[in-house]
Amino acid sequence: MMRMRWLPLMGLLSSALWAQIGAAARARAAELATQTSVQAVDWNSILWKILWIETIVIVIFSIRLINIVVRSTGFDPFASWNRNKVNMRLWLAVGGLGIALAVWGASKYAPLTLPEAASAHGPSIDALRNFTLSFTFPAFIIVHLMLFYMIWRYYNGKVTSAAYEVTNHALERTFLVAISIPVIVIAAWGIYVWSLPVHGQSPTQGQRTLDIEVVAEQFQWRVRYPGNDGKLGRYHYTLIGGENVLGIDFTDPKSQDDLLPALKEIHLPVGALVTIHVRSKDVLHSLYLPHFRSHVYAVPGQKNQVMFVPTITTKEMRRKLGNPEFDYELACNQLCGGAHYNMRMKVVVETWEEYQQWLSQQKPAYTPTVMTERKNLQNS
Repeated sequence: MMRMRWLPLMGLLSSALWAQIGAAARARAAELATQTSVQAVDWNSILWKILWIETIVIVIFSIRLINIVVRSTGFDPFASWNRNKVNMRLWLAVGGLGIALAVWGASKYAPLTLPEAASAHGPSIDALRNFTLSFTFPAFIIVHLMLFYMIWRYYNGKVTSAAYEVTNHALERTFLVAISIPVIVIAAWGIYVWSLPVHGQSPTQGQRTLDIEVVAEQFQWRVRYPGNDGKLGRYHYTLIGGENVLGIDFTDPKSQDDLLPALKEIHLPVGALVTIHVRSKDVLHSLYLPHFRSHVYAVPGQKNQVMFVPTITTKEMRRKLGNPEFDYELACNQLCGGAHYNMRMKVVVETWEEYQQWLSQQKPAYTPTVMTERKNLQNS
């Protein structure tokens, strides 16, 4: 029996020995990695494998050693534990920590949300989001408090089982109505609000309108503006090639004055009803304008659109935020490939006069070279 008392100490010494062996192995592997000139050997990977093997062996050896000690001495340090109480306390600790982290995270990261909406329909979307959060966040806290209360209530056998009722129609109706009302309100409100940037807006009397086209491809956005006629011309994917990167059909008179900006940025006039026609040349992309609370998918072979009215110019938003470097942004929120991070474009909102001045400096898409390529394609 005296020998058995030394078994725990032997276990600790063995663990320390294994740790020393592992450290020596890592040191030797690192030494070999610095000495060798063979680039084909991934010494970093080898070191990690050695570390994992060492950890697994130590854990298995330690568990085996504890089992030997328990069987030899009859001493089980866990035998006196009230497992129900321990489990209850662990669950309460996990639940309390989770709720505390949820409340802390909500308060810490709330200031990092987007600034005020810069579109006419944006405040409606923000109001819907705030209403939804005001309903779901308290429900999240209350439900989890009830869950962990039940764990505490039934852990030690003081209450052996819950009260059983065959049915309680009044209770069922109460909960059905209480849950259905906010769900129906959110659904109906959401259908209306989310339809606004798609097809639910029309110009008011005297309001200016603007139709532009945004084409997605790996890995950039291209923008086409209408010319003096205010209309975008036809396009077809079979015409894509050479200088005609958007496949514009220049036999259509409406296409011949369309403009392709040289800079990779979008300019929009404040107060105008802007309709963006979206398409993709290759894979699925997503046109996302977070500050305008607008989003639409760019689907290959399909033309989509999104509309909104910019209400705050870039200069005004910079003054409001106190950030002279602020810019609106167009982003792609679909993982469209390895260089997805390049799918960003600056958006400039300005007065109508500034917009017209900028537009007058842009290059037309129609060029004699493109028309010559088009005729050669037709003759071939």
